[in-house]
Amino acid sequence: MNLLFLRRLFILALIALVSTSPLLAADSPPSSVPDKLRESMLLPGVSLSQGVSEITGVAISPLLGVSVMGVWTYYKTEPHLRHRLPWYCYPGVWGTGLALILVCFLKDFLGTAAPPLVKKPLDFLELFENKLSALVASVGFVPLVALAMAHFNKVQPPQAMKELADSGLAVVPLASVIDFGVHTPWISIPVAIVAFGVVWLSSHAINVLIALSPFGIVDAGLKLLKLGLMALVAGSTLIHPYAGAAVSLLLILIGLLFAGWSFRLTLFGTLMGSDFLLNKRATATDLETGVKGFLARRTEGVPVRTLVRLKQDAAGRPVLSYHPWLVLPERRIAVADAEMVICKGLLHPALAQRHAPAPASIRSTLILLPRYRRLEDTIAQHFGCQEVMDGALLRGFKSIRLWLVEMLSSGRKLVEMHQG
Repeated sequence: MNLLFLRRLFILALIALVSTSPLLAADSPPSSVPDKLRESMLLPGVSLSQGVSEITGVAISPLLGVSVMGVWTYYKTEPHLRHRLPWYCYPGVWGTGLALILVCFLKDFLGTAAPPLVKKPLDFLELFENKLSALVASVGFVPLVALAMAHFNKVQPPQAMKELADSGLAVVPLASVIDFGVHTPWISIPVAIVAFGVVWLSSHAINVLIALSPFGIVDAGLKLLKLGLMALVAGSTLIHPYAGAAVSLLLILIGLLFAGWSFRLTLFGTLMGSDFLLNKRATATDLETGVKGFLARRTEGVPVRTLVRLKQDAAGRPVLSYHPWLVLPERRIAVADAEMVICKGLLHPALAQRHAPAPASIRSTLILLPRYRRLEDTIAQHFGCQEVMDGALLRGFKSIRLWLVEMLSSGRKLVEMHQG
């Protein structure tokens, strides 16, 4: 009963949202539809192609895509019909979105001269803004586009439908399946959300790389890559809707192929960024349930950056447990029989191992979350690690600090001797 009630509530909410769209207004007279729109209605599949391009473009950058779509639709609609536009077309909505985009642009433009420790927190904030924008777009924009595509194809003029039937395309099985899927909201909306999700995952992985990169020139190159992808979708759509759909479908296919890699990188950036921004601190009692981290290298077929938990089995031996896609049954990886070492890091600790043939060489196994900083000695004692040492980056910073202290001390002694 509750499931049926939620299903009806979902349908009513979608109807309420979509009823504000001019394309879905049943009481609009045919003469109120612009001539260019009526002409595009004569081309079967054009509206479907445009919808696929819109969903793909917005998935690449949700805040920018929804804001641009809102501005474009608002100014292309006749003034007396603007009150019936969807929520994202109102000036207050797209104006706020464009203001946030301007703030992000100023952050990137002025942040090139700032040190990474000043700019990177802002990059992590933008990372979470992108997540929030994607959530809003997937709930309030993608379903509208999917329903608009279905209704738009339904209201095609009889002459166009007659020409389609006469051409024989209407009886092609694939065309019938596509037509049924587009006109069935319980199919078209989930498919549209999945397509949006896979493209957004790949695009969001670029944001994670921007937040993790310590080099400003790399950040600028990745930003240009995202803008280039949006320009490619928009430009191909302006050339012809079918060209835009072809480019969009190619990006969706690439997103599907890289979905696993993008998901792991997104989860990595989310947990590392939240620990960094919120300054989370674990306690010694938290070690009883295990230490969370990400694989630093592929281990027994498990991909790099898989979220794992370092804990002890019934015999007291350290193991790595993980859940594929976070929801599948737990699996375990035995820790290799080698000397374990805890490495202190500037931002996060790590678990490494010394192998018997070359004990001097250390190979990273696990990247621990930043919340475990200052607990390195406790973790080493809990899991039987042989040594706690400084990581390479931390050793470099300490060497620089020691060099500066020695130089300043020598300079001060020279000045005292000269004055004496």
